Amino acid sequence: MVNPDEETSVRGAKWYMLAVLLFVLTYGCASTGPDKPAPPNPVYREMIKEWQLRIQREGWSEDLIHSILFQFRTIATYRTEAVDHWDTPKEFMRRGFSGDCEDIAIFMMGNLKYLGYPYKIRIVIVRAILGDHAMLRIEMADGRWILYDVVPPSVPVRRPLLFRPIVEFDDKQVNWFYAGEWEYYRFSKAY
Repeated sequence: MVNPDEETSVRGAKWYMLAVLLFVLTYGCASTGPDKPAPPNPVYREMIKEWQLRIQREGWSEDLIHSILFQFRTIATYRTEAVDHWDTPKEFMRRGFSGDCEDIAIFMMGNLKYLGYPYKIRIVIVRAILGDHAMLRIEMADGRWILYDVVPPSVPVRRPLLFRPIVEFDDKQVNWFYAGEWEYYRFSKAY
């Protein structure tokens, strides 16, 4: 014999699931309405103007790159994602300059390109003890490459000696690393 309370409960759950299904089909998964763009961040706009003027006055230097990337790290907010999605720079800004390591790396790479950085910039995915991590690898004018951690200073620093590169890429090429093929990477100095 079926308990009337259980039957009512099951019927209610079915209607609830139907309503959720109709909502998802109508508005999209996890939708709360259209994304409203965040208003332009005045601090970010001033940073861009300041860097453009400094580049015109001084040209590109290692010190300037350090300064730009450090300032980007101070306006970025690190957040983990339940389902990983690689944000475009516009999506990253729309989310209030908030994202995980690859979102921040893509944003920084896009900004350096926007500012006219003339040398190569690559995103590097490394295997670390606590999981995979995205970083920037930037070619300097003298041909050296420097590895930059992109997460804000408030996020615990990872030990670069424990990184093992998996893949690095830019807008022109992708390099995969296999066991034994990554010895040339020098992770002892990462910013």
